[in-house]
Amino acid sequence: MKHRLRFLTALMGFFCVLALSVSVDAKTQAAETPNIYAKSAIAVDAQTGQILYQKNANEPRAIASISKLMTVYIVHQRIKQNKLAWGDKVKISAELAKLSTASGLTNVPLTAGRSYSVRQLVNATLVESANAAALALGQKIAGTPAKFAALMNKTARSIGIHDGKFYNASGLTNKLTGKLALKNVSGNAENLLSASDVALLAKNILKKFPRITNITRQTTANFYGTRMTGHNQLIDDHSIANGVRVDGLKTGTSDKAGASFVGSATENGKHRIITVVLGARNKSASDPARFIQTAKLMRWVYTTQRPIKLAAGSTISGVGKAQIPDGKQTTTLPVTKSNQWVWASKGTRASQISGKYVNKPAKLASPTKKGTLVGNAHLSIGGKRLQYIGHSAGKFVMVTDKSVKKANLFVRLWRAILRLF
Repeated sequence: MKHRLRFLTALMGFFCVLALSVSVDAKTQAAETPNIYAKSAIAVDAQTGQILYQKNANEPRAIASISKLMTVYIVHQRIKQNKLAWGDKVKISAELAKLSTASGLTNVPLTAGRSYSVRQLVNATLVESANAAALALGQKIAGTPAKFAALMNKTARSIGIHDGKFYNASGLTNKLTGKLALKNVSGNAENLLSASDVALLAKNILKKFPRITNITRQTTANFYGTRMTGHNQLIDDHSIANGVRVDGLKTGTSDKAGASFVGSATENGKHRIITVVLGARNKSASDPARFIQTAKLMRWVYTTQRPIKLAAGSTISGVGKAQIPDGKQTTTLPVTKSNQWVWASKGTRASQISGKYVNKPAKLASPTKKGTLVGNAHLSIGGKRLQYIGHSAGKFVMVTDKSVKKANLFVRLWRAILRLF
C-alpha cells in the first residue's frame, strides 16, 4: 500500500511539473509572439528594415489615408530636386473647395480661388488628414489626378513596392473624389498596399525626410483659423514602455480598410521602429483598437528584444576566409565594413550571430588593400536567418581586414608546382 501511495504521489508530482512546464512554455510563447488583433501587422527597425514581427504582412489591403504618406514623400522629392518649394502657392479649384467641405470626410475648409502654400497643405494633410489638401498637392505636382496617380505608382516601384496600387493622393475611394475621380476605374477602387510595403514607404520617408516627425508629433495645429486636431492617440502616451515615445506617423480609416495606423517610436530618443497595423476593429470614429494593438506591438518589441551593435571591423562566425592565391598570405579574414545594428531577443550575445555568404565570393588578386570587398553575407541567430523589408536589405558587406602584398615569383612558382601534385 505504501509503495502504491508513493507511486501515486510521484506520478502526481510528475504531472504537476509537466503542467507547470506547459504553463511556462505557454507564457514564453506568448512573450515571443504577441497576438495582434488586426488583419495585417508588421514591426521593423526604421534604419535597417529588419523585421521584428509580422502577421499577413505581404497581403495587399486598402490603406485609406495612410496613402497620404506617399503624397508627402513625392512632395519632398520634388523639393529636393528643386522642382517645388515649401513656399510655392497652390490655387484651389471649385471642385477641391467643394470636396473640402463634404460631409463625412476629414478635411480643413479650402476657399475656391484662394492660394495656400505647399507647407500649409502638407501640415493639413498630415495633422488633420485633410483629403482635399492632399489632392491639391497632387494636382500642383502632376497637373491632373490621373497623372499624379501614375506618378505615385511609378514612385512606389522605384522604392521596391510592386504589388500595391494607387488611384489618388488622399486614399479616398475613387467615387468619393467627385469630379476628380479617374475615368474607366471602378467607383469603389481604393489604394492598396501590404503592411510590409507601408513599412517600406515609411522607412524611406523617415530616412529622406526625417523632420516629418516635427509635423506628425503635433496633436493640434491651426489652419487659417481652423483648429486641426491630430488623430494619433499614442502621442504623449508614456505608458507604452519605459522611455518609449511615439512621434508619428499616419492613420487611415475606411469601410474597406477598417482602422489602420502606421506608427513611429523611439526608446530614449534612439532605436526607432516602425509599426503597421492594418484592418483593426473600427466600431466608431473614436474606437481606440488600432492604437491599443500598436501599443501592444511596440511594448513587446522594446521589452523582449534589444539591438546589438556589430562595430565596423567585426568578424562573423560562419563567414569563411577570403582566398588570395597569389598573396603573401593566401587567406585573410573578412570583417564588417560598417557599424550595423541587429535586433535579437534579450540575453542574446553578439557571438551568437552567425553569417553565410549570399554568393560565393570571388578569389581576390594581390596586392589587396585593406577594406577590399569580399562579398555580402546574410546573418542568422540560432540558425534562423534574419529577415528584412526591401529587396537589397539585410546584406552585410564584408571586406578584407588588412592589406596583403603579392608573394614573390619563387613562392608563386612553388605553389604552382605543388598544385600539380
